[in-house]
Amino acid sequence: MNSSEQLWDVIVIGGGPAGLSAAMVLVRSRRSVLLIDEGRQRNLRSHGLHNFITRDGILPPDFLHLAHQDIKQYPVTYRQGRITAINASKKGIGFVLQEDDGSQFHCKRILLATGVTDNIPDIPGMETLWGRSVFHCPFCDGYECREKKVGLFAEKHNGYGMALALRHLSEDVTLFTHGSHYLKPSQKTHLAKRNIRVFTKRITKLESSDERLQAVLLADGSSVPCDFLFTHHGLKVNNELTRQLGCRCTSKGAAVTNRHQETNVPGVYVAGDASIDMHFVVVAAAEGVKAAVAIHNDLLQMENKEALEER
Repeated sequence: MNSSEQLWDVIVIGGGPAGLSAAMVLVRSRRSVLLIDEGRQRNLRSHGLHNFITRDGILPPDFLHLAHQDIKQYPVTYRQGRITAINASKKGIGFVLQEDDGSQFHCKRILLATGVTDNIPDIPGMETLWGRSVFHCPFCDGYECREKKVGLFAEKHNGYGMALALRHLSEDVTLFTHGSHYLKPSQKTHLAKRNIRVFTKRITKLESSDERLQAVLLADGSSVPCDFLFTHHGLKVNNELTRQLGCRCTSKGAAVTNRHQETNVPGVYVAGDASIDMHFVVVAAAEGVKAAVAIHNDLLQMENKEALEER
């Protein structure tokens, strides 16, 4: 029986920390698992993964390599692909998933670990430096920026609070609003007291050398020296499948789940950055484990019920 004909216990969509952790727990619980991944993890370009004890500083591709080596010990079926549609099975058991190439897969339960996509500002040099000298999370990358020249790009969202948070890392913090004028007088006064400079001129370019930020160029021709730049520019939750299934989401698009990572749609679970918790690799991995345990117990309950009905 090939993978398109098999009725899988669980199909995991997304091969990041959440999906891989879930797959391991499920297969060790003797569940048949198909893991489908596009290979577009959010942090692939990061200079190092942090806040995950025993793995601090590891490059994300190396982390994934180790995870795949662990998974290879078990009968998990891995497939690179992109699921575009999910429907309830006409046979009344589980779901039917369809890839963009037309391939179909059947399963009893689904775990969506599709993550998020960062909104990278459309400024020359920004994408090149993303994950190297330009970051979005002070918890993940702030320590490496301590006592350096730190900038904050905040155009769509008020950068007042984040600028103050970055001031804890360095005495040299600059807020760039890129043409926006959202700061209240009291906020301007407080930032000035904390020696946080504010530039409202639009940014034209990030100057760099060997993937290291050197300066932020402004529309008036001035150049502001910077070693690192954080962005407060939002993100997109990869929730197309979640919404397609009718799962309840927050106003920002994250899936609303219970403490077992189960959505309001029976049989559908969400773990990792696409759910409502904080975006840490270690948290995503933990959510994957929680979801896997819940899915296994859910299937056990279903199987026991079916066995009793057959008597």
